[in-house]
Amino acid sequence: LGSSAPPRSPAPRRAPESAMAAADEDSEAQVPMEGAEDVPPPPPVPDGGRGPSGRRAKVQLPPPDQDDGPTYVRLGIDFPIQPTDEEIHIQCARIKKLENLETAGANLKTLILVAGAVEKVENLESNVNLEHLELYQNVLKRIENIGHLSNLTTLDFSFNKIRSCEALGACKFDRLERLYLSSNKISDIQGVFHFKSLKMLEFGSNRIRAVPPELASLENLEQLWLGKNKIVSMALPPLPSLRHLSMQSNRLEAWDPSFFRNASGLTHLYMGHNSLPDLPDELALLTELREFDLAGNAVTLIRPFPQLTKLEELWLNDNKVAELSEVRHLSSFPALQTIYLERNPMHGLGNPEMEAAYKEEILRAVPNLFQLDAVRLGSKVEIITDGSEKNVLGIRKR
Repeated sequence: LGSSAPPRSPAPRRAPESAMAAADEDSEAQVPMEGAEDVPPPPPVPDGGRGPSGRRAKVQLPPPDQDDGPTYVRLGIDFPIQPTDEEIHIQCARIKKLENLETAGANLKTLILVAGAVEKVENLESNVNLEHLELYQNVLKRIENIGHLSNLTTLDFSFNKIRSCEALGACKFDRLERLYLSSNKISDIQGVFHFKSLKMLEFGSNRIRAVPPELASLENLEQLWLGKNKIVSMALPPLPSLRHLSMQSNRLEAWDPSFFRNASGLTHLYMGHNSLPDLPDELALLTELREFDLAGNAVTLIRPFPQLTKLEELWLNDNKVAELSEVRHLSSFPALQTIYLERNPMHGLGNPEMEAAYKEEILRAVPNLFQLDAVRLGSKVEIITDGSEKNVLGIRKR
């Protein structure tokens, strides 16, 4: 009926251009180039990789030593102890444990381990005659195992990590005269009020906020150090024997009149670096005062106190005294030898004319002054030499 067209064969698929390009490169590579037989083959790739870094010699490092932590030394082994020892004094040694002290036993009277790594007070049962126990700058966390040391006169646990001294309340230290607990983490003064022989009490650089009235029981206390705490009131209980008191670097902002009545025997008073205002009338009660630190406060006036006939040193630097005429009141202190007034507004630091007037006015008020600020007045330095320093290499000859 009708004729059909013959079947058409499928069209050949076209290869991708990238494949065609690769084929062309292969074909070109197979075609020998003119003079190719004269070109040497490329050098083999060296072991270890390509480039300069791959051709460097490899250094095989030895395996690192195993780190077993810090190395400690031992009492009685690295530091021998003899049965006749009455004193053991070791500094800057990594002693971690109190041990082997029974070798000295009751003969041991002084044990001082400074700047070590002692973690616990222990193994002192046989050392019943200890009079001086000093574990300054270690890593103690509590006061313990010392209640039997009834002969102690000095106990020093400063620069540790102690948070409470309440455990001292169970210790009968009738002979204890000096107690050092500075630079710990103590918040309250506790456990010390029954130490009737105590003369020196150090609680500086802790976290104390108040002076407890129970301190009044320490009738023989001569020195009380409370600097660098968080104390907000300078109120003290009656302390008739107190001679040295430090409340530097606390949070004091006001004078307490009772303070001067309760500590009228003070000879050294340190109140620097607080926010105390001008001096009150009650200061006249401190007739024995010889050294008075008021640096870094909010004092604006230099008040005369002729009652302070023994005052030799007065530190009033870094306050707010603005009028140079205030220095005339220094003449009311007949024994004054040293005065610090620098860095007050009236000093005029950096102004040569004001500095000269500052010095002149102070010397007019106190003509026999021995030291003004950090400068000793009227002193001479005598240099004694044989001239041999001129032969030292490196010294220029003029």
